[in-house]
Amino acid sequence: MKKKNPFKYGELSTGENFCNRKAELKRLHSAFRDGQSIVLISPRRWGKSSLVDHALGTYKGKLYQVKIDCFGISSSEEFYATVLKSVLLATTSKLKQLTDTVTKHIKSFIPYIKYTVGEGEELSISLDFPESKLDPGTVLDLAQKIAHQRKIRVVVCIDEFQKIAEWQDGSTVLEKLRSHWQKHKEVTYCLYGSKRHVMSGLFSHSSQPFYRFGETILLNKIEHGEWVSFLLTEFRKTGKSIAIEVAQELVSLVESHSYYVQYLARICWNNAKDKITPVILKDSWAELLNDHLALFQNIVKGLTLYQTNYIKALLAGETQLTSQRVLQAYQLGSQGNIKRIANALEDQEILDYSTETPSFCDPYFAPLFKKYFVSK
Repeated sequence: MKKKNPFKYGELSTGENFCNRKAELKRLHSAFRDGQSIVLISPRRWGKSSLVDHALGTYKGKLYQVKIDCFGISSSEEFYATVLKSVLLATTSKLKQLTDTVTKHIKSFIPYIKYTVGEGEELSISLDFPESKLDPGTVLDLAQKIAHQRKIRVVVCIDEFQKIAEWQDGSTVLEKLRSHWQKHKEVTYCLYGSKRHVMSGLFSHSSQPFYRFGETILLNKIEHGEWVSFLLTEFRKTGKSIAIEVAQELVSLVESHSYYVQYLARICWNNAKDKITPVILKDSWAELLNDHLALFQNIVKGLTLYQTNYIKALLAGETQLTSQRVLQAYQLGSQGNIKRIANALEDQEILDYSTETPSFCDPYFAPLFKKYFVSK
């Protein structure tokens, strides 16, 4: 049987495709067990969703798993309907159990229930609700009531949580969520999202409703050495070899970024017959850059001249960006303009300012920018 490429990107990494995160897994399992709410913060595509999914899949205890993705949800009414449907479907598998839960805990309205009976008399249930009749308090307290009644913990995982703040009534919704969730003793809320600076603001600013809501995990990149070991193992298991030096170079090229390690490794695996050589790695890296050229062009097309010049200054190694010399040399305007430029580039997720030195969110950006925008 022909071996399959072991490297995957753009989807959840599970099982053998999941790399390390042992310390974070331990903290998540502890939070699930103890009812401790938790917040995961990191830039996009660093593996937050894969980590949560793997933690749920490897947890040994009994719990109900509720998964909600706020991406695409644009109003509080839609959110409450999604929460209610997700909680009911995650905590019920039999029609009678569903109707009993609705009768006991949701008295203000009756959902529309469609179901089909499969093999082994298992039910496939779909729900629709009259959104205008939803009572937010009833919806938000349902998971706690079910957990308390059945003596089984509930974990509610909400991806793209920061999207709530963008809604017209986002601030009111966040206040309502906090006022209810902070009273729940048998439910763990696991909140995470793709914009690190926005998520950080929601949980670290004292003026925000979710200030110090739960245990915060600042997710770092998987260590260089862990990735190298992962690559050596995965290539070997599928009948291909890679020298440790080549594996190290692969991880360095993509700066240990989870998504791009998998991406580049997948290209290398496809391009190699039995061994990943330095030449194959070089050609595969060029292929990755070419794959992202159209995306890069769309991004830079929207940059202002100030933003373009700011990036040029960073790539030239300039660190004193507010100095008169740099402001004049790169035509960056006033000192006050530097903060506005930085905020815009961070909001567009081009640059990350979580450390003292700004870094590019995507490893393809700097080499492509140098190629097309920096004079030889």
